[in-house]
Amino acid sequence: MPQKNEETTDTAFKNWINEALVKRMAKHISHHYPAFDDKAFIKLSHKLPELELKPRMRLICDFLKTHLPEDYKKALAILLKATTNPATGIAPLKGFDLWAFTEYVHRYGLKDFDQSMKALHTFTELFTAEFAIRPFLIHEEKRTLKVLHTWSKDKNHHVRRLVSEGSRPRLPWGEQLKSFIKDPTPTIELLDKLKYDDELYVRKSVANHLNDISKDHAEIAIKTAARWLKEAPAKHQDKIDWIVRHALRTLIKKGNPAALKLLGYDSNNSVKIKNLKLNKSSVNVGDHLEFSFDIESSKPGKIMVDYLVHHKKSNGNTSPKVFKLTSKDVKAKEVFNVRKKHSFKPVTTRVYYPGTHYLEIMVNGKLYSKVPFKLAK
Repeated sequence: MPQKNEETTDTAFKNWINEALVKRMAKHISHHYPAFDDKAFIKLSHKLPELELKPRMRLICDFLKTHLPEDYKKALAILLKATTNPATGIAPLKGFDLWAFTEYVHRYGLKDFDQSMKALHTFTELFTAEFAIRPFLIHEEKRTLKVLHTWSKDKNHHVRRLVSEGSRPRLPWGEQLKSFIKDPTPTIELLDKLKYDDELYVRKSVANHLNDISKDHAEIAIKTAARWLKEAPAKHQDKIDWIVRHALRTLIKKGNPAALKLLGYDSNNSVKIKNLKLNKSSVNVGDHLEFSFDIESSKPGKIMVDYLVHHKKSNGNTSPKVFKLTSKDVKAKEVFNVRKKHSFKPVTTRVYYPGTHYLEIMVNGKLYSKVPFKLAK
């Protein structure tokens, strides 16, 4: 996900694109293109408050298309100058400021491939071009993959990250890459070149990319992870261990036996869950639910303990959400206690509905004790 600008204090994504940004954009663009109608551009910002994030960005992009030279190359040159050679006395454009610029390449740059690739290389050093490169992968797959293979060795880590992030089959906020959803082989070849990258920022993208692949091709993701673990030299083993754990998280939450085995967890290890207790039978939204239980393992090995909250939906059914608890090595017949406070603080990504919910314990991918509780507004 793109990062918030340091100067911005508003926590809502959409408000990061505001009138102040439009004014700065106008000054930087006008500095290199005096014919730019900066007054009309600033007036445009009055429409922003009623729009969500992407419509705000697209509104700005539409204006740029109309008020910059019709020739794409000339217009792109102005946007690049406004970015790399900003007007003095005003904060330069970076981060989310540049989303409309990368969107300009996204929408209008397919017919000028070479110029667009150079522009995305420049822009992504200041703001990710992970969304903008996707239409090029869809319509010019071979050419774009060739560029990405070259960029995988780039000295700038933002560019190297773009290689992985921009080619993710199911990138959040981005257009799906259906070709790679069907066959992830071409992008695995890219990940192979990035898996030992010195920057965690890049390696995290590699892990997220392989996690995307696991959603459609579990066997391929596990096979790739196993190969990386086997091939990794000692100096890179910690990097690969971290990538694999992060990349297989979706499969682990689903209790996939092969993924669990690869990480050293025995899905056949039976455990006993004893004394599962809730601190209250009813909890209010905004409060927290505390619970505890004991685990006894039948044999020695690694234990991964998670829990599920089955949230009530608007239609009355429940939907489970997996949460991490703990992981440890245990001895046979060893008993240990687990305690946790689960918050029901309101979040923008979930709507809480009152009624009966359930708490369920999962160990090494297997489900055990399940207890009900009430959620009240």
